[in-house]
Amino acid sequence: MIEFSKDMPLGIKQLFTSVTHLKKGEKVLVVTDDHKREIGEFVYKYAKEYFDTTMIVMTPREGHGAEPTEAVRAALNACDVAFGATTMSMYHSKARLETSRNGRLRWVGLQDYALHMFEEGGLTADFDEVREVIDRVSQYYQGTTFTLTAPGGTNMVCSIEGRKPVFDYGTSREPGSASFPPNAEVALGPVEGTANGVLVFDGSIPHPLLNLLDEPVTCKVEGGYITEITGGREADILRKLLADFNDSSVYNIAELGLGLNKENYLCGHMAPDEGSFGNIHIGIGKNLNFGGHVDSPLHLDLVIKDVTIVIDDHTIMKDGVLKV
Repeated sequence: MIEFSKDMPLGIKQLFTSVTHLKKGEKVLVVTDDHKREIGEFVYKYAKEYFDTTMIVMTPREGHGAEPTEAVRAALNACDVAFGATTMSMYHSKARLETSRNGRLRWVGLQDYALHMFEEGGLTADFDEVREVIDRVSQYYQGTTFTLTAPGGTNMVCSIEGRKPVFDYGTSREPGSASFPPNAEVALGPVEGTANGVLVFDGSIPHPLLNLLDEPVTCKVEGGYITEITGGREADILRKLLADFNDSSVYNIAELGLGLNKENYLCGHMAPDEGSFGNIHIGIGKNLNFGGHVDSPLHLDLVIKDVTIVIDDHTIMKDGVLKV
């Protein structure tokens, strides 16, 4: 058992122990970019003291799910644990997905991190307890028809028939696993083309141009796609951000992700926002990780607060309170 320095921040120690179960002699890779180099170097500073560690700095990617450089892809195949301390998420990239399938890599996404996250909030959670909650909820988080409502005005229905829950325990302990601590969630991919209704995002949109929302962003959903975006300044930003891709797939309703880490809180950073208890994030764009077939250039999550979720006739959550 490795004896870590008492001066090591709790969040860093959690990454090396509860999250990854790193062992002496394992190879660690830190991937970062020009905008998040402070985070990458912070992780590297501690990792190199205990493990065979390499850090790669690449240019920032255009969006979440975009492919890293070829050098990063090659490095992912030659390490045991990789920490992705980047601006945009690599979780949904083909490079990450394909490397994880090779059965060696344990991937830990640290995208959109801030230094305070190593000292407080979700990384201080008991991840074994979080795992128990996710396993319990996942038994009920499947079925045929998914109905989502919230006090802000959200009211959407979609089919989840044949789709199985996807978990993020916030840990990457087994070869091939991937996580995004302190996010912890159970997620489903709606059947393509079936989502209809209204989504009112009133929590956050974890993206460098948006983050915590000052006013709600309302999205009309028809036939599985966002067809209209209304609201104020932030709605305008989202509308342009998506339009600039010039690809209709970015409007696809891709994910229904229920946050289940009680230590998280909405703070404008991706991991704690997505994993915040009682809230749901709706992923749009790429859904390859959720049993779907939409290979979009984007996967973007948008958070709704205090949700009510009914699957078939079973209430999973009511106004942000877990019922199972």
